[in-house]
Parts: sequence; structure tokens; C-alpha cells
Amino acid sequence: MVARYIPTFMAIGVVLVAYRFLGIGEFFNEFIKQELLPAYDYIIVGGGTSGAVLASRLAEERNLTILLIEAGGDPSSHPDIDVPVFADMVRGDVDRGPGDFDWMYQTTPQKYACRGHTNHSCLLHSGKGLGGTSNINYMLYLRGNRFDFDDWANSGAHGWAYKDVLPYFIKSEDQRKGEFVKTVFHGFGGRLSVGDVGSSALHKIIELCFKEIGLKQRDYNGKTQFGWAPAQATIRFGVRWSTYNAFLRRSLGLNNLHVLTNAAAQKIVFEGKKAVGVVYRHEGQQKVARANKEVIVSAGTIGSAKLLLLSGVGPKSHLQSLKIPLVADLPVGENFQDHVVGDGIEMFTPYPGFTITPTRAENFLSSWSYSLFGTGMKASPRFREAIAFIRLRHQPPSIRVPLVSLHFASNPSVYEADQLNVRNEVWDAIHGSPLSREGITVYPYLLHPKSRGTVRLKSSNPDDAPLINPNFLAEEVDVKILAEAFTFARRLVNTKSFKDWEFRLTNRLLPECAKLGNYTEQYVECHLRHLSTPGLAPVGTCRMGAPNDDAAVVDPALRVRGLKGLRVIDASVIPSSLSGDTYATQVMMAERMADVIRDRDTVATIKDYFRHLYEVHHKKVMEDEEIQAHQEATGNKTKEATKEEAKDKNN
Repeated sequence: MVARYIPTFMAIGVVLVAYRFLGIGEFFNEFIKQELLPAYDYIIVGGGTSGAVLASRLAEERNLTILLIEAGGDPSSHPDIDVPVFADMVRGDVDRGPGDFDWMYQTTPQKYACRGHTNHSCLLHSGKGLGGTSNINYMLYLRGNRFDFDDWANSGAHGWAYKDVLPYFIKSEDQRKGEFVKTVFHGFGGRLSVGDVGSSALHKIIELCFKEIGLKQRDYNGKTQFGWAPAQATIRFGVRWSTYNAFLRRSLGLNNLHVLTNAAAQKIVFEGKKAVGVVYRHEGQQKVARANKEVIVSAGTIGSAKLLLLSGVGPKSHLQSLKIPLVADLPVGENFQDHVVGDGIEMFTPYPGFTITPTRAENFLSSWSYSLFGTGMKASPRFREAIAFIRLRHQPPSIRVPLVSLHFASNPSVYEADQLNVRNEVWDAIHGSPLSREGITVYPYLLHPKSRGTVRLKSSNPDDAPLINPNFLAEEVDVKILAEAFTFARRLVNTKSFKDWEFRLTNRLLPECAKLGNYTEQYVECHLRHLSTPGLAPVGTCRMGAPNDDAAVVDPALRVRGLKGLRVIDASVIPSSLSGDTYATQVMMAERMADVIRDRDTVATIKDYFRHLYEVHHKKVMEDEEIQAHQEATGNKTKEATKEEAKDKNN
């Protein structure tokens, strides 16, 4: 009886495989698309991390019409995008070029950093295509610190305090870790799947290492960040859960949402001070799309600034120098900030079982595990296994956010020189001829740089790449903080757990810095000025602030100041660097702004459910946790903590 149904089952299986891996679903979605309308209620420029979420949510209102204009293509056309460990194969590099899904910008020659890079220029990867950077990032779910958002509100961005944004983090999240869901900080059933990376030997070693030095395991998206935890990533059953997969893909069949790919926006059309449309180039022709209500720019920290400048919204002197007619004199392109990642600290071991590589991920057992269960090396978020947020030695209590973090990768040779635009002789001096194929790499991150950079136009030609000057490490304090994190990470090799596994460093020196001593403070600073890379979490070029803040580009409702019918909704509006990645925060921002635009409150149930915790317990719980973290850092313990330790010893 069962045998006669086998052909049917096989046919169904073939259809499912075609839909999942060959992008047939997208073919049918395109097939049912209607012709473009003469005008839309909303035009969204940029279908990236924020734009994909926003388009999907606005399309839920069936009486609204939305046009999404995206310069890149459909990510389902690339076979490696959804496989987490292949993230760097989708990114561009010096040898292969930018590829189809990476803008791969380059900075202007840097004076204080990138000295070991070709032309003193660092690569700035930025996603292109539906899903944007969520197609090429390392999928880490890092919201930032609660004080990051409170600082937004305190500086004039009312409505963006932690208590305001937490419900939207909860709404979008589908947390796979049960113990996290039990807390007030996490949600389940949302569209963005979040969970721990698979357990590994490295996790146990790190746990023992940090226990030895007194750093506790925490939920770094919860009460406090100070501590360590296995990495949480936006991966669902082994598949990269980009905003395309999580949000936009399910909305492609809606007849009120039209998605135009491979269409490059060139400028915004204004009638007086009101945005009424977008000029774009598609299939070699210049066209205009009209907006009845609003134009929403979601092209990213670099792309949004570029489009506004091309449209006459920006610093008057800069636009006049390029003969671009001025629409609004605003500080667009100022205040550029990004994390800075120090050179990776490679630790080698003679014992097998640590290293994850794309080649090993392709072996039979790993591929079999991934195909059947969505597990194995292919499900690794490009080797990232754990993250620690540490307090600096002399960090004052008034600075309540971590200034640095450490990312642990289960591979001692994560990059090659061409992937980072580093000169071969500089790279080989430190990273050439690895001691072993087994080991790990630790990356120190500077989270809150004092240095500020700019995004400017090279010309009035939309096809020209912008001039990006991050001004990395221009402030002396930045390199000193990063150097402390770098030195802290190197010293982990001296802990018992690392010694038990016989981890060792190469202790090679850069010839350009060797005269400053053997990993002295001065040497480390010199080393980092030669070998550091962008953290790929840029913010600030369309800064959010109070309506009367002359340093702001948009108001708290993300409307461009002094203009009508124009908003910016992406990482460019974030006033200052976060204590984490921008991915989760951009999803939250798009979720919240979809409610603002539609005049809806989709998190009312969440607010009601947690109202008592917010108003009564929440503040006390958070303050107690911060006090405890500070006391641990300073070596002072509360009586309660001392009692708990005594109790543990007695047990």
C-alpha cells in the first residue's frame, strides 16, 4: 500500500527542494507581480536590514501601497548566502571584487589607522540586495546596552529609551533558549529566530578560563552585558535568518507591495520642501516613482547619506562645491562612527577538534548533519563561538556601558590578507606560516570610539562611490582602550584552562613597530594602528536628535528636519556607537517605526503583560545588577554575595 505513494512523496520532495534551494518560489512571486503603479503611498529606498522589515510590516495594511526600490538583487540566486559558515564567500575581497551582494566600499587613506593596508585604506563591507547586510554579516544577535538607548532619549530622542524599545525587541524575537524566554527581556514566536550557537569544546575552555578570573556567564542581551556567553545568532535550523528570510520573503506575494530589484536610486524629487518621489535607474533607463505620502530612505549609514547629499540635503558648503542645488542645510554625512576591531590574536593548540573551516564543513559527515538536521560546521556563524564584555581597569563607575568586547572564533587562520586589503608583507610578518591548523582567534572590539568621521560625495554623479573617512583611532584614547583589550586577550593564554590545552602564541613582531619593545604598551598601539579593521557597525551620518537640535538630521519620529514627506529609517540615524552590533537594533527600529507610521500599537499586549515588571521591579532589578557588576569589577562584594559564596562552599 505504501509503495504506490512513494512517487508522490518523491515529487513533493523535489518541489520543496526546488522551492528552497533553486529560488523557484521567487520565480512565482515575480510572475504574479503587477505592473508598477503611477504612484504609491510609500516609497522605501533600500531593501536591506531595515527596509525589508519596514516594507513587510507596512504591507500588512492592505489599504496602503508600497514600492520597495533596491539597488541589488534577489539573495535566493546565490547558493552560499543562506549557509552561515560561508559568509565570507558572499562578501567581496580585493581579488574577487565586490560581488553581487556587497558594496565593498573603501575608506580614504587613513592617517591614524590602516597603516598596514594597501594605500592605508580599509575595506567597509556593506550589504547589497534584498536583506542587505543581514545577508553578509556574521549573524550575531547583539542588541547593545540598555544605557545606549537611555542616552538616546536623554539627548533629545524622546520615545527611544530602553523601556520604549524593549517591547519591540521582544516582538521581533523568536528566542530558542528556554531559560531566556522566562525573563522579561526576551520574546518567542516573533519572526527573527535567535539562539545559541552549537555547544563546543571551546565553550567549556572559555567557561573555565573566565571562572578562573572571575568573569561570570551572562545574558548579554538581558540585565547586564559585563560577562561572557556563548554567541547568540540569527540562524534557524541551520539557515541564515536574514531580514529577507524572516520578514520580506513572506510578503512578496502581496498585491499592495511591489519590489523593484537592480534599481539604483539617484535622487529624491522635491516640490518645494516636500519629498514627492524618487529618480532611479532600472534596466538602463532613468525613471521616476511618485509617492503620495512619504519617501523613506533605508539605504544604510553610507547609502542613505549619499542619497540625501545627491538630493540637495546636506552641508551647504559641500553641496555648493559640487553645484548641487540646496534643499536643506543639514549635517548629513557628519558624525560617522564605527567599531574598531583589533588584529586577531591567534592561539594554537596541538590537540584536534577546535577548528571550523569551510573545507571541513564540506566533508561528508558535516554536510550530512547539516542537510538532515541543520547542524554541524556549516551552521557556524563564520566560526564565532563566544563573546565577552569586559570592564577596563580604570573604567569609572559613571561609564555604565562596556567599552570593549572580545569575540572568540574557532579558527586560528580566519582571514587572508586580500580579504582585508592588508599588504602581504605586513600580514605575513604576523600571521604567515601558522604554528598549527588547530586553535582559536580572539578579536578585541572598541565599542565606543571617540573619533568621528565623515561621508562625502566624490562628485554629483550617482555612480561614483562616496568618500568615506572614518578617521579611525584619531583620538588617542581610542587606541589606548583598544590596546588594553588586546593585551587582556593575549594574557588569557596564561590561564590554567588554556595551559591545559597547551595553547600558545606566536609572539611575532611587526618590523615597523619592533623597536618599541616586545609587546610593550607602545608596541601594541603601533601594531593596532597598522592592523585593525572596521567593525562593520557604522552609525551616525543622519543622526537622530531633538527637533531643535542643529546637530541632528532627523527628529525622534525620524522625519528629516525642515522637510515634509521624508524619513530616514536605518542605522544612519543612531546617534552614537552601540555596545553591540546594529542588526538587532535596526530590526527593532523598523518594527517601531512601522507602528508610528501606521499609528498603531502592536506591542500593547507585551506592554500590558510586563507593565508591573516595568514599573515596580524592572528598575530595581537593573540597578541591583549594575551595582553587583561594579562591585565585582572593583573587588567589593555585598554581604548577600558573601553569604551566597559561603553557602556554596558549605554545600
